[in-house]
Amino acid sequence: MRRWVLLGACWLLIACQPSMTDAENGAWVPDLRVVGKTQDYETVRYERDRVPLYAEIYRPKGKSRAPAVVLLPGGFVGVNANHRAAARRLAQAGYLVALPHMRGQGKSGGFIDFGLEDAVDVRGLASALPQVGGDGRYAYMGVSLGGAIALNAARNDPAVRGIVCVMTPVDFREQRQMLVNYGRIERAERWDAWKGGSPDECPECWDARDPLLHVREVRAPIVFIQAGEDVLIPVSQACRWRETRQAMGRPVHTVALTDDGKPWQGKLKERQRCALPFTGWGDLREDHLVFFPSLPHRTNDAVWEVALKALARWFEEDARG
Repeated sequence: MRRWVLLGACWLLIACQPSMTDAENGAWVPDLRVVGKTQDYETVRYERDRVPLYAEIYRPKGKSRAPAVVLLPGGFVGVNANHRAAARRLAQAGYLVALPHMRGQGKSGGFIDFGLEDAVDVRGLASALPQVGGDGRYAYMGVSLGGAIALNAARNDPAVRGIVCVMTPVDFREQRQMLVNYGRIERAERWDAWKGGSPDECPECWDARDPLLHVREVRAPIVFIQAGEDVLIPVSQACRWRETRQAMGRPVHTVALTDDGKPWQGKLKERQRCALPFTGWGDLREDHLVFFPSLPHRTNDAVWEVALKALARWFEEDARG
């Protein structure tokens, strides 16, 4: 009997020992386990607070170790063919790519909460990527809502090299009011449920997910790509993002491009004029607002060229110098 008691005590001691989830600096770093493989990617599984989480890992050819890009999709529809095509494009450019399934979407468990828990999951995933071929360097690329999650994940993180935000909302209260104005009351109420209440009922719930608050705690450079004909995200939000970063004392370079990536020479509409003045490119280790005045809410080759240009700069060996 004493033998079984001793064995049980030993088991408890082992079970309670710190694992990869207790990093030296106190940050959560999950153990990644490969649980599936296709021609294009591997699927890894990890957990936080007993919630099963999944991500797809896309590897660059010919590299055993590579800098990593965590690609964060937008919307609440889970990973789709467009997201996977974007991940393959990044892998072809030489990066290890992690494409997470957000909570309550795809294979991941848990519930949608408008990105609050996702940001913690994503930061842990980014720091764990050396387990599956990352070289320890990482950046985020977020599309639409994914950009807002990336900003939250990057707060006070000295390791992240940079964040590319592609057509990203930074004022969810305004976004909700736009839904109400468009008569999409059911969608607005769904947002309230995911966040824990309406802006009036639970202002702190909305503050906790407020990208304009989060950017004040991001030290890494941000390249913020805004479309001028985006009916979902007003240009004024990008302008407020720029004002917030400038108020922090950070230089923000502003570039205007045509849909094919050439310098913009045309006139701006009144609602777009807050993006002025255009300063031209600076060092991509500093913030940039890249404005496409005639582009709708979609990516194209010119947008990708900007993103890849930023990533290449951030991953240069001397990029922190």
